[in-house]
Amino acid sequence: MLFSDRETTIIRLLLDNEDGLTRDDLIKNLQVSKRTVYREVASLDNSLARLQIRLVKQDNRYQLVGEAAQMAELKQQVQQQPQQQVFDVRRRQNALTARLLLTNDVVTMQQLADEFNVSVATIVQDLNAIEPIFKDYRLAISRKKAAGIQAVGKESNRRRVLSGVLNSEINEYEFFEYLEHPKAQAQQLEYSTRYFIQLLDQNLLKISFQAIKGLQAAHFNQLADSQLQQLIIVLTVSAMRIQARQSLVELKHVDQTKLFKDQRLAIELFKQFPEAVRTHVNMLELAFMALQIQGMSFAVPKNIMLENYDLVLSYRVRNLIQEVSNQFNWDFRQDDVLFQDLMAHLSAALKRSYSQIPELNNPILQRIQTEYQNLYDIVAHSLTHVFPDNHFVAGEIAYVVIHFASSYEKKVQKTSLSALVLCANGIGTAKILETRLRRNIPEITHFTVSRVLDLNNLDLSQFDLVFSTIFLPGFPMKYKVISPMLLANEIKEIRDDIAQHYSLAAPVTPPEPDSDKLAQKTQDFQTAYQSMRAANDILENITVQDLTNSADLLTTLTQITTSLDGVLLTDPEEVARLLLQRMEKAPVGIPNTPMALVHTTSDLVKRPFFSIYNLSHVLPITGMDGQPVQLKRVLLMVGPAKMSIVENSLMGKISGSIIENDLNLEIYKTGTQAIVYQLISSLFLDELHMLNRNEVASQ
Repeated sequence: MLFSDRETTIIRLLLDNEDGLTRDDLIKNLQVSKRTVYREVASLDNSLARLQIRLVKQDNRYQLVGEAAQMAELKQQVQQQPQQQVFDVRRRQNALTARLLLTNDVVTMQQLADEFNVSVATIVQDLNAIEPIFKDYRLAISRKKAAGIQAVGKESNRRRVLSGVLNSEINEYEFFEYLEHPKAQAQQLEYSTRYFIQLLDQNLLKISFQAIKGLQAAHFNQLADSQLQQLIIVLTVSAMRIQARQSLVELKHVDQTKLFKDQRLAIELFKQFPEAVRTHVNMLELAFMALQIQGMSFAVPKNIMLENYDLVLSYRVRNLIQEVSNQFNWDFRQDDVLFQDLMAHLSAALKRSYSQIPELNNPILQRIQTEYQNLYDIVAHSLTHVFPDNHFVAGEIAYVVIHFASSYEKKVQKTSLSALVLCANGIGTAKILETRLRRNIPEITHFTVSRVLDLNNLDLSQFDLVFSTIFLPGFPMKYKVISPMLLANEIKEIRDDIAQHYSLAAPVTPPEPDSDKLAQKTQDFQTAYQSMRAANDILENITVQDLTNSADLLTTLTQITTSLDGVLLTDPEEVARLLLQRMEKAPVGIPNTPMALVHTTSDLVKRPFFSIYNLSHVLPITGMDGQPVQLKRVLLMVGPAKMSIVENSLMGKISGSIIENDLNLEIYKTGTQAIVYQLISSLFLDELHMLNRNEVASQ
């Protein structure tokens, strides 16, 4: 528990005077007015309640009342707590923001000035400085004449800003160390981290941590340290507000049908809380928490054949990559990893656009805007053009830039030492840092990128070097704090350190026994053969044919599936119905073309199949951009419900290639069977080479 300086002084006075002190005694010792004493006593009483200690007044004397163990703990805390700790301006303003959002009561300027040990004039300046973040989230600082000030606005927005402030000010390493060992770490925390952590109800914080930790392996294992910390803080803040009877009564822009899975997770989390919280959790609370969870989930299906693949988003992401490539004069279109990363990131970003938590004072995002200013401006403009209905805050744009910057910086070099890279800001930032280390420090052989939360699972003795993007107070090894941008002076310092402390010799790799190599080559051949066979089966069935079709869409689809009956599928009417159902679920028309990518998977389909059908009668459908498309050419893609990894990759390669560039698009739009075959065989060859490289790398 963290007390203000005046509260600490009062506690020490009362502990030294077991018979209690009068109001006049306190006035004399504190050298303040009677009014200030009343205010400080009321504030202290609330603070002590968390330790199950009461401040009572008997016979005009104030006394502390509590169990011996609690009194001993209080005495230890005030003895160890340093006095006259002060914030810098930025942290004080964030502390003031949190202070206002944590209470629904009116507080006076003088009260805040006393609390932060500054003048009333300084508090006025701070209020003016923090007002923009309130306005950004449709909150307001209400100034009541002769009474004080109060934060007003929707409860959901209050929680978002409060959680954002706390998350931005708390060091991830100290946060998780404190949660794992609260008593041992409490007094070792940096003052600012300790202050902001102690704003949270410690019991509810502990429950939140344990609840999320219990589900981490199954549901949150891919989250970065900063995301896990944010989720724990949001859950704790929500529980605190619910316990204070400040439940949500309104939550806009929520599609309940898309939240079912994450609402179930929210239910599991809230089930861990005491009845005082649990019984007041309504559907809006579950939806709010589900939005936070959903906004952090970066996993999306990578194969168009899967039922929940977002074809519209894939079209927009391709357009985004195309626009950035054109304006930045660098071809990003061939980087499949970039496409998949952007699919995952933007899928989550679009979901959290109405639940975004502010990310304040993040030097990494600020440096991204500086180091990649031109790329940042291009990405920001392209996002606005490709996603006109969505608003992207500066921090979100910077995260998208990280993916492009990672692709731009990508270069692989072989090196010699082993390094651990600790990055609390997620895999995108880690990729940039690892890429720059690989390129600029050729002496390093192996990299392990880890979250702070996973440190206990690592054998630190296996690493020659440790790099971190955040400070690690109390970390048991020598480490170097570096920027994700890896500045020139940092590169020089690392090289000098390696030259001074490490003697590099080429590692000796023991030769593999001949029998092992022979067995592995046999396995490699079998794998390559199966992959080639799967590719050939798809290629041999590709056709481009004309179809005299009906004016009805379902009838047309049935005509196509009936032509495949027996050889490729069974029950053509049902497969046609599934194709139509998929088209109704999400648009499949390719914008500015007469084509549509009509696709589905089913147990009724025997093997993967792709072909093109030219229709005699044009059919009106909806395009991926929401605009009408006059369908003249059907790109049909069907497959079994369960396909092998190779089959999934090959079919995904076809779908991804359609709008990858103008030449491909033109081939699918007007190409003959021979030309389409040539394109897809070339795509398959590239994909099989990549799959083979991945197989070798994993051995």
